[in-house]
Amino acid sequence: MKKKKWLLHFALAVIACIILLPCLFLLGSKLGSSGMEDAEVYYLVSANNSLKEVRESVAQETEPSNMAFYLLERMKEDPKKDGMVTAVPAEVEFLSVRLEDKKAIVDVSAPYLALESAEEVICRSAIVWTVTSLEMVDDVELTVEGRPLRNQQGEEIGSMNRENVRIDGNVPAETTEYAILKLYFTNADGTDFQVEDRVVEVNANQAREKTILEQLIAGPLEKGYYPTISADTKIRDVTTTKDGICYVNLSQDFLTKSVAANINEVVTVYSIVNSLCELEEVDKVQFLMEGEKIEDYKGVLDFSTPFTAVESLQTIRLQNQK
Repeated sequence: MKKKKWLLHFALAVIACIILLPCLFLLGSKLGSSGMEDAEVYYLVSANNSLKEVRESVAQETEPSNMAFYLLERMKEDPKKDGMVTAVPAEVEFLSVRLEDKKAIVDVSAPYLALESAEEVICRSAIVWTVTSLEMVDDVELTVEGRPLRNQQGEEIGSMNRENVRIDGNVPAETTEYAILKLYFTNADGTDFQVEDRVVEVNANQAREKTILEQLIAGPLEKGYYPTISADTKIRDVTTTKDGICYVNLSQDFLTKSVAANINEVVTVYSIVNSLCELEEVDKVQFLMEGEKIEDYKGVLDFSTPFTAVESLQTIRLQNQK
């Protein structure tokens, strides 16, 4: 009798195990996967210049930006898959990530600005698609050592997402790159310089000198900085010779129109000179008006010879003044 009871209990235990084991297995798998989020890391398929994802599990953290930074660091590693390589050049470093609502602001190192056009497009696209694979991120904004990327008009590139960034092999036909320009504006009373470091998207086929002049005419972006050149001024031509003299040919508006009453002629001229002389190939600046050399600028500065950069307006001596 006892033997029958024992067999009955054993049979019931076996049946219970058969019923409960699948449930325990499912529960265990759920517990094992809790605290993880599925994401994607995008790599370059070198055969066709397209991007392809590799699945990645990311530990959910109290600081979501750490999850995004982890994925970015994974982008720089070898995907260990045939035909796939990292889309982030070795010289580019990820400095930080911060989240504002559902936008990730990714700060990269300065070598990013030296990437060739196609390389930059691929790298940027891979970053956007990788970071937006996280549920808490819809948009990505890139900055370079804390400064936002800007286009040729001085406008911030701003937010990017999966709708406006492509991951196929089509690279835009126009050749563009990024650069940090050092632009000289002025303070409120027009007595000295205010220097703005501006990251801009530039056309590689356009002289960097012209881009600098365009940005100066567009005016400053920083608060407390003031323009030095009338917005009506037009650039007729700009050319730098092998001996380092940059010839700046401007419209008559440069002579006839002023940006503000308190901005004197010295500030206007040297804001251009100093900005252009930040370029390695420019040592001096010679002004032309409508293609012609003139003797003086508004009867104040001698325009017959080239100008060199100065450290401060306070250091300018009167040898250039009449």
